[in-house]
Amino acid sequence: MNNKKKPFYKKAFRFVRDIVTVRPLRKYISRRINEPKIKKIVKTIESKYNMPAVLIFQHAMFDTRGVKCFNGGAERYVTDLADILKSRGYTPILIQMGDAKIDLWERNVGNLRIFGLPVKEYSRALQFFTKYKFVIYSGAVSWGKKIHPNILISHGITWDTHAENVNPQNIFNIFHDVDKFVSVDTNTISWLRTTFSKTLKNFDANYIPNYVDTSVYKPNARKSDGKIYITFPRRASPERGYWLMSAALPPIMEKYPDVVFKFVGFAHGTEINNDIMRLINKFPGRVTHCAVTPDEMPSIYQSTDISLVPTIYAEGTSLSVLEAMATGNVVIATNIGGLPNLVLDGYNGLLINPMGRDLMIALDRVLSDKKLRTQISDNAIHVAQAFDKKIWIQRWENITKQTSNNINK
Repeated sequence: MNNKKKPFYKKAFRFVRDIVTVRPLRKYISRRINEPKIKKIVKTIESKYNMPAVLIFQHAMFDTRGVKCFNGGAERYVTDLADILKSRGYTPILIQMGDAKIDLWERNVGNLRIFGLPVKEYSRALQFFTKYKFVIYSGAVSWGKKIHPNILISHGITWDTHAENVNPQNIFNIFHDVDKFVSVDTNTISWLRTTFSKTLKNFDANYIPNYVDTSVYKPNARKSDGKIYITFPRRASPERGYWLMSAALPPIMEKYPDVVFKFVGFAHGTEINNDIMRLINKFPGRVTHCAVTPDEMPSIYQSTDISLVPTIYAEGTSLSVLEAMATGNVVIATNIGGLPNLVLDGYNGLLINPMGRDLMIALDRVLSDKKLRTQISDNAIHVAQAFDKKIWIQRWENITKQTSNNINK
């Protein structure tokens, strides 16, 4: 038996050979094997809708099995956008991630028809669609190779996280082949213009802030029970500033016995759920938690005096801020993302740094000054009119008209 070791250079050669030939070949073969399946599923979906269709690509409207529908801002946004597309004679179709272990599923939400794509390579599968007038990519994320003509929507800087610094090249890859860009905030547009001033010089960027239906979200007479009601009207999660609020709340509750606090929204994770229970037990009858449907939110805001939006990162022009302002709430928000597009500090709300101490100081300021609360409330109602849903609809109608005209040239 020959126990002689092979020279190092031969081992190195085999290693390099595997990298440059065998491994990529296996990956290539795997991709080619899956292509017929992907194309067959795409053709099945295309056979189920009529032209002229506008395809909306969004990773999730439902869970991957099509059971639970999410009610976040992006989901509400595309549902309302589908109404606009329908009014302009288009068939709005949303293609989302499905579960590769089950069959293709189909759901309907209002005018929006949703299909769950049962493949592992979601972004890659989107490239095989051919039956459409134009496509809309919902979310500033990596979509792989895009199809044209397209519109990409940014709901806020998605790469704004506390996990790591960004790689500009990765961000550039998201935007470099976009035909028309719609951003809900100016922060995203400014970031792209500054970072890619040369390579995205002719970038077709359009600022269309989020919106509020002021005929639904409107002021209501408060209860004259002597209490001040504060609401956290969002899902309780780290990026939404839960821990800032958790730190600021106890001192405020102890100083102001007339304050009643309500968490409204889904709580993420055991740690946050346990912390909410801690606060409920610490202040019995004064701290509550519930999750409601979007239709119930107007009445929540109408019974609220102060709304907190202490976002830490990844924020656009928050629907919660607009809805709270339209109903006359005093909004305290962080100077993050698109929030400064909505709140003028000291006029129609308070803008703070994303720190627990700053939130506590701002709460103390408005709770101790009834005149300030009244002034901010009145100004908030007035400013909210500039973000009325009718304006948003008109702006999106112009975008779809421009896109359609470019196609017909």
